[in-house]
Amino acid sequence: MKNFSIDFWRDFLKTNNDFTETCVIKDAISSEMLNELNLGIMEVLSNRLSMKDINNGFRIYIEGKEQDDDYLKKICETPPLNSDNIKSYTDKIFDKKFGFIINSGERHSDYISHNILKAVKPLIDLKGIPPLGIEITIFIGNYGWTPLGIHQDHRGENVIHFHLGPGGKKMYIWDEEKYKELTNLKHNNTDIEPLLPHAKEFIFGTSDLYYMPWNKFHVGYSDELSVGITLWFNNPSKYKYFNRIIESFVTQFVKKETEIIGNKYNLLENVENSSKDIFDILEVENEVINSSVKDFMNFITEEFNYNIISNGGWQTIPLSMKDKIGYDVDNDYMKLENVKIKTDSLFKILHKKKNDILFVYVRGSKFQMQYFLDLADLLDLLNKNEIIDINLYLKSEKIVIPKEAILYFLALIYDKRGFEIIK
Repeated sequence: MKNFSIDFWRDFLKTNNDFTETCVIKDAISSEMLNELNLGIMEVLSNRLSMKDINNGFRIYIEGKEQDDDYLKKICETPPLNSDNIKSYTDKIFDKKFGFIINSGERHSDYISHNILKAVKPLIDLKGIPPLGIEITIFIGNYGWTPLGIHQDHRGENVIHFHLGPGGKKMYIWDEEKYKELTNLKHNNTDIEPLLPHAKEFIFGTSDLYYMPWNKFHVGYSDELSVGITLWFNNPSKYKYFNRIIESFVTQFVKKETEIIGNKYNLLENVENSSKDIFDILEVENEVINSSVKDFMNFITEEFNYNIISNGGWQTIPLSMKDKIGYDVDNDYMKLENVKIKTDSLFKILHKKKNDILFVYVRGSKFQMQYFLDLADLLDLLNKNEIIDINLYLKSEKIVIPKEAILYFLALIYDKRGFEIIK
């Protein structure tokens, strides 16, 4: 990964004037990384199609037209074979110009989540992490002009495009003021050709990086089959950030209670009676409920940040082992007794103690158990990222609690993708 050293990223920032200007960096991706990212593309397609995960951020275009749910369900019947690469697979499936746009690529591929994060970690160390984290969108196809037409990305969401090829790509961009003068800021504009004389053209191919700040109007052109992995730095407005924090709180701490609330009398005089229906479904300590607004916001922001940091900055959590291979914590935890395991240094397992409860954050997910010093010490050992022989570890004289508790604890971490079993 020498291509993505801290010096590489310093030069990158100098070239794009600290994230403000578009640029192409030639031959940035090594052949080894390129191969693993291509494997990751097939992993994403295989997982999403075999699991029929097509309802959120999975789009297919044929001759520029987005396909409906019936078409997507039909595609699920023929996921890639293990022997397929992107060309062999798409040759079998499509006989017309096509395009995939797939969100949350980091969720469905370890090749992608590990390699891209390892590449950009020095950049994150230099510039910090966006408050909403980072995420992947994948573009695949020979669709010609980007099906979305000329458009501008969401405010604050800068993008680095890792181009895998095999075909090249052209990007045409317009400064906001110039585009306003030409079109009055028309979004998703498919009348592209007349505007090209006013655009700046950027051409890139296999192993190149393309960077573009969020405020450029742009459209891409890919006449030959090409694959791009785009990494998004999500710097939101304060309003959007507030909403995302609240959404995260609702997901983590509000029970999905379905009981119907009946009619009420004297609403203005019985506010406490109405708010009781809200407090009844909150799964937080009374200390949090009774805190000031400031303390409450600090609490839910801290919880959000713990999840982001434990996931290495990725916005979307990975597939659990239950979803990936049918792993069953309750029935399979004893099988960990005779394995060797190792954690990934990119994904630190975070934990904190409150009263007698140990809260554990693994790859963006959280669970809790009764606190024992043995468990806290085990987490510290895991975060050393060394190979651990579980059988030898259990024979340690320092361990006080039963091995069953240790193994169950490890199974919870494994299910949430906190470590790998070494074959």
